[in-house]
Amino acid sequence: MSMIENPFNWISSIDVIKILFAIAVLSAGIVVAMFIRKIAFKALIRFVPRELTIILSRTVYYAIIIVFAISAFSILGIDLTGLVIAGGIVGIILGFALQSVTANFISGLFLFWERPLKPGDFIEIDGTLGRVVDINIMSTRIIGLNGVLIRIPNEKVFQSIIRNYTNTVTRTVEFTIGIAYKEDAEKAYNIIKTVLCEHPFVLAEPEPDVYVVELGNSSVDIRVRAWVPSKLWFSVMKELLWRIKKALTEAGIEIPFPQNDLWFRNSLEVVIKEKHK
Repeated sequence: MSMIENPFNWISSIDVIKILFAIAVLSAGIVVAMFIRKIAFKALIRFVPRELTIILSRTVYYAIIIVFAISAFSILGIDLTGLVIAGGIVGIILGFALQSVTANFISGLFLFWERPLKPGDFIEIDGTLGRVVDINIMSTRIIGLNGVLIRIPNEKVFQSIIRNYTNTVTRTVEFTIGIAYKEDAEKAYNIIKTVLCEHPFVLAEPEPDVYVVELGNSSVDIRVRAWVPSKLWFSVMKELLWRIKKALTEAGIEIPFPQNDLWFRNSLEVVIKEKHK
């Protein structure tokens, strides 16, 4: 006689105690998962951004519920071994298919943990300069110097050399100025020093450094190095270049352009022919 023909036999075969015990195990699992999720959230929020904290705490929550659900099914005598194996195989296949996604995700976790950069920082990644506007679990977005939004996968960010120009309080501005050989180098040195000392954002300590770095083909090259606040670096550099150029010009000091002298082995004769009308 089938189960449909005699439903009373099927109902009588159900072990009520096992069902109640399985429900109790699953309910306890939900309570434990909620409790551990709150603890995980409070512990992680101190170190990682809120968005990532929510994702990780939810992952812990559902993982605990799955473990207790498997235990509840085992109490009822339901074997989930085949399902677990099938899920494992599917997981391996998805792992290979989503390898780049997984790499970006893991790299994002390490970036959130290490924090080499944050929104608002002016950085250089793999030759790309820009200001960070967003860091999420899969990618980092920066605004380039030309105003273009650039998305960089976290895997590439994690593996690249990151130069963070605003992560320190101060940094140096450094450039080279050439003066003509006929000019007084000491006079130029004093003019440049004066401009540096008078600028309000050039630090007195460490002291600005001005020195002849090279005797070039067309000029005496003077290296200028000064410490300034990192957040004002670009504007201070522009102002210093303009003020030094203006001060040297007003003092009559020539900033030469490249020039070449031509020597001929034999003397040249210039013949001028008059044009008769």
